[in-house]
Amino acid sequence: MAQPLEDFVREALGRGLSREDIVRGLEQGGWSGKEIQTALDAYVETALPLPVPRKRVSGSPKEAFLYLLMFGMLYTFAVALGSILFQLIDLVLPLPGETAAWPLSSLRWGVATVVVAFPLFLFLSWLIAREAVQNPGHKISPVRRWLTYLTLLFTAVALVCDLISLILRFLEGDLTLRFGLKVLVVALIAGGAFGYYLSDLRRDERTSPLPARTRQPAAKFALAGLIGLVLVILGTAAYFAGSPGRNRLLAQDSQRVQDLRDISYKVERFYADNGKLPTSLKDCDVSPATFIENKKDRVSGEPYLYRVVDGTHFEVGATFALPSSEDEAEGMDTRFWRHEAGPAVFRIEVAQKKR
Repeated sequence: MAQPLEDFVREALGRGLSREDIVRGLEQGGWSGKEIQTALDAYVETALPLPVPRKRVSGSPKEAFLYLLMFGMLYTFAVALGSILFQLIDLVLPLPGETAAWPLSSLRWGVATVVVAFPLFLFLSWLIAREAVQNPGHKISPVRRWLTYLTLLFTAVALVCDLISLILRFLEGDLTLRFGLKVLVVALIAGGAFGYYLSDLRRDERTSPLPARTRQPAAKFALAGLIGLVLVILGTAAYFAGSPGRNRLLAQDSQRVQDLRDISYKVERFYADNGKLPTSLKDCDVSPATFIENKKDRVSGEPYLYRVVDGTHFEVGATFALPSSEDEAEGMDTRFWRHEAGPAVFRIEVAQKKR
């Protein structure tokens, strides 16, 4: 703050001039509204005949920690929420030939991130708001202002890029409902954050802020709406992602398929090296190249099925908890290993050696 401006404001308040008269006089002198407001904010409105200086915030490590963590949780929560909505759109409006394996995996990541980051963001916001009530100087904290303007920059850039992408896809004639919904998601998240923090800055810069009793009902209503919306999104995402129990069984079945793949590969390698199929899986342990690490089911402990059919065919098998997931990518290898719940056997022909 310029020293002449600070001296003038202190002298004017000491002589009993109103803040409105001080603002008008300084505006005529060419001072900007922000400079004037910053100078006036340095003093508290009281009935005392002398100006009472407001406690200045020095930017303590505690303050920096709280604001950095709060804004960090805001960015994390916003990105994760956008990711959840993107994956839900992909699941509801899939492209031809697209599977749900990747959207479901990303969906679970997003749900876990929001469940942690969103409550922490709310708690830190409440904690900082309580500190601001006890110490109004926090409202003009340099750390808070820097991070707020940085957030405005990020959200403004996101909105501009979002609009550019929309116009570009429109001009290319490739504007689809799926893409349009994703553009809307980015606009709502970035626009909501931009609008809230911009109004927060403007509220702090008012000469006569609104009474707390006027702001509280609207703030509580907006907070309740945000929490309700997040809970609805999380519930929808959890429905699509499936229950933890089913996902655990699917992961176990996936591991069984991976073990059978490894067994079949090592048996074929044994055949390539020796010109014959091993009579048992233990025969493959003679070489590091053919050693089979997992010969048993890791959950039940039962040995995987291995049986020689003839000189060039063998069978492997396991007992699965669930049918193959429809969300798996449909490659040639994946189709071969598809299975129902219960015992499943797969017959494999080895590539015969050229003579």
